[in-house]
Amino acid sequence: MKQTCNKNVGSKINIFKWSQEMDLLAYGTEKGEVFVHRLKWQKVWQLSPPEDGLKVRGIAWRPCYSNGTVLLVDLETKEEIHSFSIKTDITCLCWTDNTDEMAANDVSYNAVTSHTKYLPELPVLSSLSSSAKPLNPNRSSFCSKHILSILLIGTTTGLVYISALGMLPCDSIDVFSTLGLSSSSDASIREIKMSNDFKQLIVGIEQNETLHVVVLENDVLHKNAPAVLNLALKYAQILNTMSYMNETIDCIIEAWETVLLEMDNKLTNYAKDQTDGSISADFLELLMFGTASPSLEQFLLRDLTEKGLRKLGYSIELSYVTIQRLVVKPLYTAIHAMFYHLNTLDGMLRNRFYYGMLMRDAATATEVLRSCGALQIKAHELQQTIDASKRDFKIFFRWLYVVIVRVMDESLQENHPTITQREIHYLAQFLSNFDTVNQNTTADESRGMMESRKKFNLERVGQYLEDKPLIRPMVKDDENEWKKLLEENECLRKCDAIYPHYENMSLIQQQKLLNKSIDQLFDQPGKVIGADFKQKNLLTVQTSTASSGTNVRSFAFACHQRDQLTLMSILQSNRSLLLAECFHDGGLKAVRLHFEEKPYFDQRFDAFGTLTFQHVEFYDEETLSLLLRAQTSTDERVASSYFVQLNLGPVREFLATVETRGYMQTVTEDAAGCATLNLYTLIDDSSLKLLESSDGHKIAVSGKRNVIALLSESMKNVRIYDMDGQNEEDDILDTSSQINSSLDNSQESVQT
Repeated sequence: MKQTCNKNVGSKINIFKWSQEMDLLAYGTEKGEVFVHRLKWQKVWQLSPPEDGLKVRGIAWRPCYSNGTVLLVDLETKEEIHSFSIKTDITCLCWTDNTDEMAANDVSYNAVTSHTKYLPELPVLSSLSSSAKPLNPNRSSFCSKHILSILLIGTTTGLVYISALGMLPCDSIDVFSTLGLSSSSDASIREIKMSNDFKQLIVGIEQNETLHVVVLENDVLHKNAPAVLNLALKYAQILNTMSYMNETIDCIIEAWETVLLEMDNKLTNYAKDQTDGSISADFLELLMFGTASPSLEQFLLRDLTEKGLRKLGYSIELSYVTIQRLVVKPLYTAIHAMFYHLNTLDGMLRNRFYYGMLMRDAATATEVLRSCGALQIKAHELQQTIDASKRDFKIFFRWLYVVIVRVMDESLQENHPTITQREIHYLAQFLSNFDTVNQNTTADESRGMMESRKKFNLERVGQYLEDKPLIRPMVKDDENEWKKLLEENECLRKCDAIYPHYENMSLIQQQKLLNKSIDQLFDQPGKVIGADFKQKNLLTVQTSTASSGTNVRSFAFACHQRDQLTLMSILQSNRSLLLAECFHDGGLKAVRLHFEEKPYFDQRFDAFGTLTFQHVEFYDEETLSLLLRAQTSTDERVASSYFVQLNLGPVREFLATVETRGYMQTVTEDAAGCATLNLYTLIDDSSLKLLESSDGHKIAVSGKRNVIALLSESMKNVRIYDMDGQNEEDDILDTSSQINSSLDNSQESVQT
């Protein structure tokens, strides 16, 4: 055991945890910041809280915050993969993985992984729009292995939220109601853990000086784990596509607002001074008779000008080109990807034997698919509107330029294009709609428009980007034979394979309809899984008020793979440690470990003084890491910190002789309710490692990486120890022995 790092931090550390797969330590500070460091305290990245004043409540390599916000963060790029809120304060969170890949006998494996083969990558938005966020368009690829991971979130209100891959909601369980506790009580969820086969859920609820350990059991998640994984993967792909689509539409809206800004700067003041209906009349009169009203002529010569007209036309055309580029490439690609994912989901859910327990209403998937088809039709309609608007604006500005030049008694350029008769027809339609108001507008809305005075009603694209019905839907094409066929055949019009066209809905409304239908579809697995959890066992742990520690100091879990059980360590106080085994059938065995009086014939521990517990964590499924505090009888103010690795083999051998309890009773600190073991008989004095820091407060351990981290009482100092490292003295001895051996070898070679 060798100290490799000793660092002071600027803010108090509330929580810290090792990665079990990499040499990384994550910790959250009292300021709500999350840091990730390597073994040598090399900073990997720093994550600020989403809002000021938030605290980090839990880290399971995805931090959660005190306002109920949970972030899934990419470890390599610090990019936010997914975020959601449970709208209540969080107390803890935990990941449970099934280490066995499920692809071997999975009927839907190809359906959830083949999208990379058939779908093109989503375009990078930052290359098409300067306002786009630098996001990875393929964030759903974070789950590279076909392994189900369940995210558990405990709250102050007694709810346990279950989420597959941190994406698919699997409902919430009200554990307080199971124990008859109200949500307004002073109880809170201390720790949660799920068995690796997803059959058992163990919840620790702390209330004053009592800890209730509730064992819940379910069969739906346990038996349908492969199906839940497939649905979670597909939902992650859909969520990623939906987020990309939302970002694309935000970029389109920003480009559209640029169009409005340009028109507002030039045309709004003129429109405010005109009476209703006079704007279209003045421009149509100018088109038909070539004469402009005094106010219009003044506007063209003084406010708009020839140079301003050219600049306005160029700005609007550039904005429309940006919008069109965003619609044609990223938006179309995202909708096609969404259409693909929903099609594969619809095909998956038709396997009622495999998904029938989780998705009881397969018809809902078909309705979601129809909503996506309607969105695709609406995007195509928006593209047609953009084409028409570009055409009309070009004609309008070209004609208006000719008018301004003639009013100024100047001659046109020789190569200036003329306006054709067909373009005059488009121009007349364009001018006639300057003052149009939606006919479906209510009287109150109409009065509001009159009071605020209308602007130039030139723009047709923006109505698709507002959360309200279209003011001016596209003109119906009476020559469209397909629409005639649908209108004449109701059975064909209602066919699931033919997607509807909602003519009066905007693109935003259509998008919200799709999002809502997707949320409703994926609500079904959670309702089924959550309703299946039933209480299997209960263990009540009480702490004596006479003890110096009146609350549970630590609560840790470890899943034993070989024996298919869950180990629990509960530090009742600085004198008592409870170790329990929870079996597959819900049975519990418990033993209390404590430091009794030292055996009179054993003087090995006399030099250490009185040993008490400070903090405990599972190093692995066979070892328990103990942080101990030693205090001598000569000077009570002097205390030392020791670290020891407790082999659980002898303890579990003793537990094998203990009777299994189908329904546990209360376990108190005075040995009532379970067997006891004197910890002095289980450890050796040579196993006690004296730590340089005498104010050890908490430890974080990683058995796979063979490291521990020690947090001081001030919570601002972290020491890292390598469990495989050698002390400096050992290094010197090894080096000297190597030198001596090399000298001996050289002497032998000389002699020969």
